[in-house]
Amino acid sequence: MLAQMETGKLIRNGITFLLAACLFLVGCKKEVEDVQTSTNDAQSGSGLKANATGKIMSGVVNGNYRTGLKLNLSNTVTLKINVYTIGYYTLISNTSNGITFSKSGSFAYKGLQDVILYGNGTPVATGTNSFSISMNTAFNFNLTAVDNIPIVQSSCSNSYTYYQVANHKTQKVWLDRNLGASQVATSAIDFHAYGSFYQWGRLADGHQCVTWTNASTGVGLNGTTTSTSSSNTPGHSLFIKSSGNPWDWRVPQNNNLWQGVSGINNPCPSGYRIPTVTEMNTEIASWNSLNKDGAYGSSLKWAVSGYREFYDGVVYDAGTSGAVWTSSVANTSKAMILWFSTSEAYTLDDYRAEGYSVRCIKN
Repeated sequence: MLAQMETGKLIRNGITFLLAACLFLVGCKKEVEDVQTSTNDAQSGSGLKANATGKIMSGVVNGNYRTGLKLNLSNTVTLKINVYTIGYYTLISNTSNGITFSKSGSFAYKGLQDVILYGNGTPVATGTNSFSISMNTAFNFNLTAVDNIPIVQSSCSNSYTYYQVANHKTQKVWLDRNLGASQVATSAIDFHAYGSFYQWGRLADGHQCVTWTNASTGVGLNGTTTSTSSSNTPGHSLFIKSSGNPWDWRVPQNNNLWQGVSGINNPCPSGYRIPTVTEMNTEIASWNSLNKDGAYGSSLKWAVSGYREFYDGVVYDAGTSGAVWTSSVANTSKAMILWFSTSEAYTLDDYRAEGYSVRCIKN
């Protein structure tokens, strides 16, 4: 009987040992798997960090990037991804100029879908920076960081503070709003961002001033006259109406008033100028759609401010279309503008006595 009891005890002890050994081995295997997973997940560099698969088809850089200013929720990159395999993902860019973009999440279905990566960090220097994110293949993009220095200019009995903004596709640096605008547009019909209406080639002598009461209503501040000017400086603040050829406020005409940063009547702050029609066409080509939505979707946030008509001095089409001067002359007596509306966007020539918006580009 005693021998049988000892034998049973040995068997039970053996089974307990075997179970403990099995649990130990399983635990070791699990620990090894966890370490391997952790090591894989912690790999340095940019790209996919989880089990979802797909391909980045395109991307758009959003927001303004100013030196010394920490990024916020507006600083993003929107990627369009063709998802092959559903599952978890973590997308991380390389770090450049103190900036990194990242996003973690999961894909619940296959096919095209948008993923927004949020920026983190603070730009340390101005200039164009290159980034890369990998998912099946590398997707490369650039963004341009600009100065965080206010640019103050007085006009229409007000002081306006502008900042730089960059188009990340063209790498061109502009003022962040139209001349005479009190803020960057928060929508395409934000009348606080409409600004002033200049006649082509004129100084900021007061003729450009407009009082805005809502998204569709603006009135010239200083009245009108039908007397054209024979000099580059009319000597008054009235909007000059025109009723005959060459449909200009200045007779005879002068083609050199807004040519370059040293243009005779350049209304832009120091170091800035009116863009050429070539530069404006390049700006249009960078938009996601050729209409007012594409205009507002640009990092320059163009608004549909309308225009001031040359023959009566009345503001038309505010909240419907936008028109912006270039420095380029055309057809002997006209000048080129950017035009955008609900259904179209392009450059065309128009009479110089018209009142259109002005946006300055860095020289």
